[in-house]
Amino acid sequence: HFGSSAAWRARVGIPTMAPAMKRPAARMPRARAAQEPVAKKAAATSGLSAHVQNLCNQVGDAIFASREYPPEVIRMLVNGVTGSLAVPKEKRHAFQENTIDMVQQVLDGLKAAAHSKLVEAEKKLEMTVKENKEHQHAVEAAAATLAERTKSFDAAKTRYGECTLARVAAKDAVTAADQKETAGNASLVVAESRKQRLESGMENIYGPLKRGELPAVEVQDGARKIEQLGKDLGFDSSLLHSVPIALAKLPRDRGNFDTVVMSQIEAEFQRFVVIYTEELANGVLGRRERAAKVEAASKEHSRALAVEEAAKTQKEAARMAHRDAETEHKALAKAQHQVAIDKGIAAAIVRAAKGELKEFEEGPLAAFK
Repeated sequence: HFGSSAAWRARVGIPTMAPAMKRPAARMPRARAAQEPVAKKAAATSGLSAHVQNLCNQVGDAIFASREYPPEVIRMLVNGVTGSLAVPKEKRHAFQENTIDMVQQVLDGLKAAAHSKLVEAEKKLEMTVKENKEHQHAVEAAAATLAERTKSFDAAKTRYGECTLARVAAKDAVTAADQKETAGNASLVVAESRKQRLESGMENIYGPLKRGELPAVEVQDGARKIEQLGKDLGFDSSLLHSVPIALAKLPRDRGNFDTVVMSQIEAEFQRFVVIYTEELANGVLGRRERAAKVEAASKEHSRALAVEEAAKTQKEAARMAHRDAETEHKALAKAQHQVAIDKGIAAAIVRAAKGELKEFEEGPLAAFK
């Protein structure tokens, strides 16, 4: 847009004047005035048509828009527009033709500038469109990567959850195996404890009592312990009643009855030793099986714990990869959005440049022609 005629004339100090408002000629003597041809006088006082004046004003506005020439040159050309272009071609003076050539040179420069501006704007738009496509492809690739890593992260979380459940199940299996081992070995533990107590009592208390080797102050206590041991093991009560009496005597003081009592108690001792020995022997296989199950369950728990730890590490790595992909996708999407805005701006600039070139060609240039 080159502005109104009044505007540019006001800016450069050119008065707005209709062609009819010309500087009046010096007063002539009446005799000379009477001799002037009528046609010449009419030509001097007649004005331009509004259409011609409008065309000249358009050309003048365009010239004023030029920044290629000094203001003095612009004022000179603007002042000469109407005085040159408004004159029919066949009546133009060589100076007027020169003025018109200079005006055309200015207009050609303006057209070239407008065209160059359009070309630059189109190049910028082309570059922005290309950049926008590249960003769009990058965003699409980042979105695909994010989707893949989201899937991997979800799978890693699922895997970790499954491994955690497996580890908990393995721990429960260890607890169950321990409980079964404890319950299965309970009777064997009792039998082993009783067998050890029985053998210890026979060796450390009964034997010295029988041989008369126990100190006299310990004889009564030792006899009571043997009696209590018998009660705990379930010996015959009548036999147990006679044991303290027989054991309290020295070997030389014991009679036949005492010998029988001691023989019976020893037989009971041996019978229970055999019972406990057989019970322990019979329980060896079951004890081994239960121990093997505990060991196997413990190994499985250790393996499940290691697998869970590995799955946790994988899950954390997948989480970090997902976070990085998400950050990159957001950054690229933001950049692509800005490029899309730049593309819109570049397109608007191209439209404006096309509009200015078209306005120039259909306005001042068409008016000049």
